[in-house]
Amino acid sequence: MRQIPPIAAFVLCVICLFGLTGLLAHAQSAQPDVVISQVYGGGGNSGAEYTHDFIELFNRSSQTVTLAGWTVQYASASGANWQKSELTGTIPPGGYYLIQQAQGNGGSRPLPTPDAIGAIPMSASSGKVVLLSQEELLARGTSCPEGATVVDLIGFGGADCFAGTSPGPELDNRHAALRLGDGCEKSGDNGRDFAVTDPSPRNSSSNPHNCSPAANDPLPVTATLSLRQAITDRISPPSTSAMRATRVISEASPVLTGTIPLRISQIYGGGGNAGATFTHDFIELVNLGSAAVDVDGWSVQYASATGKTWLVTPLNGTIGAGGSYLIQQAQGAGGTLPLPGPDAVGETAMSASSGKVALVRGIEPLTASCPDTEAIIDFVGYGNATCYEGSGPASRPSNTLGLLRLGEGSQDTDDNRADFLTAPPLPIDKRINRRSD
Repeated sequence: MRQIPPIAAFVLCVICLFGLTGLLAHAQSAQPDVVISQVYGGGGNSGAEYTHDFIELFNRSSQTVTLAGWTVQYASASGANWQKSELTGTIPPGGYYLIQQAQGNGGSRPLPTPDAIGAIPMSASSGKVVLLSQEELLARGTSCPEGATVVDLIGFGGADCFAGTSPGPELDNRHAALRLGDGCEKSGDNGRDFAVTDPSPRNSSSNPHNCSPAANDPLPVTATLSLRQAITDRISPPSTSAMRATRVISEASPVLTGTIPLRISQIYGGGGNAGATFTHDFIELVNLGSAAVDVDGWSVQYASATGKTWLVTPLNGTIGAGGSYLIQQAQGAGGTLPLPGPDAVGETAMSASSGKVALVRGIEPLTASCPDTEAIIDFVGYGNATCYEGSGPASRPSNTLGLLRLGEGSQDTDDNRADFLTAPPLPIDKRINRRSD
């Protein structure tokens, strides 16, 4: 697989030392810090909300960048024939730039006013997008572009060219690849920097975003790992025409004053399945409060998307202020990595794609498909779940993607659809403290 490292000379040495194969791209330190922040190829397809495909750019720097003479270019996942869209104008610091692409036959909603218009029909699932500081079309036969004019690249799904060690996620008609941190995340690895989410196109009229950590931390919660830096609430939840069976927990957020400050921060049911890295399913909790919480006699409970039989995993011990708590569940036949040392162990076999998880103050099994009891501290329905908080269930995860609560686990708008995104699973146990001093 190909790589696009951030500093070519440095990576040459790394490649020599560690025997990695890869692609040497431009020295990014010499390039304006503009990145591809969102890619969506499902526009107008069956089930799509938006009528057009699109590519979105973001300016991570503190200076205005001129795009005259630049292009975005697209090729299929394994292709070597590129199509281009020419760019004009500028992107101010923290600004977004929306490039409309081909229109499909479906969809009900146009994009916000685009800053550039192309006509590239993009794949909904897999492909390659490169941002170039050149007008010339990439040479026919180029499967993985390199050189000083390569500003940024994302390969997603089954792409044969991508930045870092893994491509971005595989997409579908209803989901886009979104760069984490509102565009700020830049580890140099597509697999770590992008997550699957509902498309949320932003243009030059969108509110600018400052990548300074101090400007974006909604709570005193420190991003302990780059994949999970705070995204906060700037991604608007998609509209929905009807609400299915729902329950809304009335606990105020994000202030959490007078409430139990525990939240379900991560759910992963693909453990040990085909393509999975980890051998076990898991559920993760986070304590957003300033004092430890005793969970002796509590439980997490799981039911299928439409089921009313709840499987109980008892909890014990305490969760320190700002700490995480990892609950290991059933083991699958595959996977290569064990979880970090779990804080509680259950045997629940969770679905990789759809289900319901409740954090309960007590160990008595819940009894309804959509339970309503004051014992429930937090509740998440995902995929095709018929019970959830707010306007809809969280997105559908997979064997390789889990559900992560936004804002380092801090975002809680009482709407599962708005509060979670899908991303590679990253289990954290209670030895990690997320809070700053």
